[in-house]
Amino acid sequence: MTQASILMRNTQQSEDFTLPGAVRNYAPDLKLEPLHTELHLELDLEQQSARGYALITLQANVAGANTIKLDAVDFEDLAVQETAGHTIDFSYDDQQLRISFAQEIPAGETRVIRIDYQVQEPISGIKFSKPDARRPELPLFAITDNETERARYWFPCIDFPTVRSKMEYYLSAPEDFTILANGALISETETAGVKTAHWKLDYPCPSYLACFAIGEFSSYEDEPLDGMPIAYFADKSYTSEQLKRTFGATRSMLVWIQQKLGKAFPYPKYFQVAGREVGGAMENISLVTWDDKFMLDENMAREWQYIMDLINVHELSHSYFGDSLVSYDFAHVWLKESWATYIESVWLEDSAGLDAMHWQLAEEARSYMTEVRERYVRPIITREYDHSWNMFDMHLYPGGAWRLHMLRQLVGDAAFWAGVQDYVNTYAAQTVKSIDFQRSIEKHSGINLDGFFDMWFHSKGYPVLKVNFSYEKTAQLGKFTIEQTQQDQEKGIGLFDFPLEIAWQDQQGTDHLEVVQVNKQLHVFQIKMTEPIQIALDPAMKALFEAQFNPGDEKLRHLLEYGGTVRSLMQALTELAKTGRRKNLQAIRDYLRQETRWGLRIHAYRSLGEVGNSYAYEHLAALLASETDPMVMEEAAKACGRHRHSILRTAILEQLQAKNLPYRGQMALLESLGKQRYAEDIPLLAEYAQASGWRNLNRAGAYLGLAATRQEAAVVPLLADLSKPVHFYDEKIARLGAIAGIIDWLPAHLRKQAGAALCEAVEDPSYFVKVHAARSLGKAKLTEGLCALDSLFSQLPIQDHPLIKRQLQAIRSHGVASESKQLQQQLDKLVEQIAGMEQRLQELETDPD
Repeated sequence: MTQASILMRNTQQSEDFTLPGAVRNYAPDLKLEPLHTELHLELDLEQQSARGYALITLQANVAGANTIKLDAVDFEDLAVQETAGHTIDFSYDDQQLRISFAQEIPAGETRVIRIDYQVQEPISGIKFSKPDARRPELPLFAITDNETERARYWFPCIDFPTVRSKMEYYLSAPEDFTILANGALISETETAGVKTAHWKLDYPCPSYLACFAIGEFSSYEDEPLDGMPIAYFADKSYTSEQLKRTFGATRSMLVWIQQKLGKAFPYPKYFQVAGREVGGAMENISLVTWDDKFMLDENMAREWQYIMDLINVHELSHSYFGDSLVSYDFAHVWLKESWATYIESVWLEDSAGLDAMHWQLAEEARSYMTEVRERYVRPIITREYDHSWNMFDMHLYPGGAWRLHMLRQLVGDAAFWAGVQDYVNTYAAQTVKSIDFQRSIEKHSGINLDGFFDMWFHSKGYPVLKVNFSYEKTAQLGKFTIEQTQQDQEKGIGLFDFPLEIAWQDQQGTDHLEVVQVNKQLHVFQIKMTEPIQIALDPAMKALFEAQFNPGDEKLRHLLEYGGTVRSLMQALTELAKTGRRKNLQAIRDYLRQETRWGLRIHAYRSLGEVGNSYAYEHLAALLASETDPMVMEEAAKACGRHRHSILRTAILEQLQAKNLPYRGQMALLESLGKQRYAEDIPLLAEYAQASGWRNLNRAGAYLGLAATRQEAAVVPLLADLSKPVHFYDEKIARLGAIAGIIDWLPAHLRKQAGAALCEAVEDPSYFVKVHAARSLGKAKLTEGLCALDSLFSQLPIQDHPLIKRQLQAIRSHGVASESKQLQQQLDKLVEQIAGMEQRLQELETDPD
């Protein structure tokens, strides 16, 4: 799964990683283990059901085993029998199926059981989509989506990655449907209008990677690779041209990754299928599923082809990291997600160059550090979690990816990639723990990595540095004071020990580099040098840290004028913007006008957006008015929305008149227009909220803009027809977030209407709308939302229950805090009254009359 999936479930308040009562989680015992699962299922897409049976081959790994528990949630018409006549007994509680053999099974022997069952409208695991009276335009399909523990909603299994079973499917559906599944297609037969497809995966597969897709699909067949078929599918509202545009880089990525990892692709095909509201992207073995929000038309490709390609190579890399080498349990799940995220940067390094890689690494660091600052901090490797689903966060994706990057710097490229290739080949088709990867790198580097893993994977946080520089001309010494400021005993964050490169350029233009070891709270380093004209920390992007460091404005401006690395330029832009000085902001403006690398231009806009003065506003307005780069437009618009000023509003309105705006750029412009809080802009925003567009992203931006005005007049378009189901969930999710954002600015009667609308939204047919309605209720701290949230426990899979509990907790704690505040105010008033009475009494006592 990609981190784009995770970003869809962001939260809005600081929190602990776990709720109270969280326990350490371990893999199940495997005395009896499923080795082969054969599913015979007839799919009724109209009735949203699957009926049939599973043949499961069990092996006794030890002597004396005779009982196994299988995960199976809300199965109907359940029956169990042993196919060879052995006596068995079973019990079922709607969550687990407990099967007992009358006789103990000798070690090494197998038994085959048959489980007949039906699932009807499962709350998770299979995404059924069909047209209905309220949404006649919806496509018809059934696509599975199991991560992390949701296969249990549609087939009996031990729903945990440790357990891997070879898979075989006999899937039946109407003959005009396309039927896809893991593995190779063995046969297709048709009888009386019903097609049965036999797919076989002769490779051990954990339950979360089992997959099928059935529906009315368009397709594009790419050129086979060494005889291996490559194809892409989506519902028929998308053309083969759009499929080619969206997934076109896949074949070249397959060629690249085999060379990079030194191992042939392990599966018989590589298919990808996109479906409405499938959710993110998921690396199911040989059949990757996508939410169709990633499908590209020509305009969307201008700003999202880059994102799409990164997600594509991310999912592709899981064929090795996660599918072939399966994480033993969720404590070690970084072995798949951190790796897949780092592969994105490695792909950019080889396909687009070092600058592209460094920009991506900078974005990864930004995502991870934001989660640490605004939400929580945890070790990358941990067993304490509320549900395995909660492990899939920004610590796991970019946080772990950065640690892999630092490991590569530590051991060197040759040892690193030799160790990686050894690891991938040695442990293929096995489960892996962190120590397996560590030992592979140690073997090829000769370096003991215990300390590295203890510090970066088993501990919390990252270095936060305060750096000062001074120069002594007489002694020709540069003095660097480096302080680690991240220590926090309560959070369990300590000091770090890592090498830090310091680069400078002298008056003759010669570059110099010094490496210092940062391992104490406070360091003073003196370096012999002639007076430098520019200085940068970690110019080659080798270390994970954030730093406050301004060696002098002139030196920073010199970097912008004469050039530097991606890291050094980003540092200069950030520090110059912090000063807010006219000359420094002009330097950023001039840099933005001549820089062609879109990533660095984005960072320049963000830096200017942090500044709250008229100099920055003037520059942002002028730059936005002339901005044409679709890769930059969204962030340029967001930067202008960080502040309120008439000059920014004018620039936003002018840019909105431009033709062929990129979709997300337009979305950001509309939100930023609302943030200017002009009542006269509400009709325009309301007009955009009714207009149609690509996935109606324009509506999403308009709703967010309406809420940002904080005007009562915005409530009418925000609440209008909110209960009406939408074709694409993006606009409704944005609207729910907008309502939660404006609710504190509303009078009581409108606040009540808005709260009722949010409560009603938990009944929306879209899973994603339900979840975001829950978040919106928690964000708005609405006590009337308690009942609505409670109702979601039966509507959502278990992995979403911690989310619901957090929203309930947020509302209840807010209620307690509000009550405490009221009591305190009453007490303060009473104390004030008593003090007044005492003063009056004293006056009366001293009055001679």
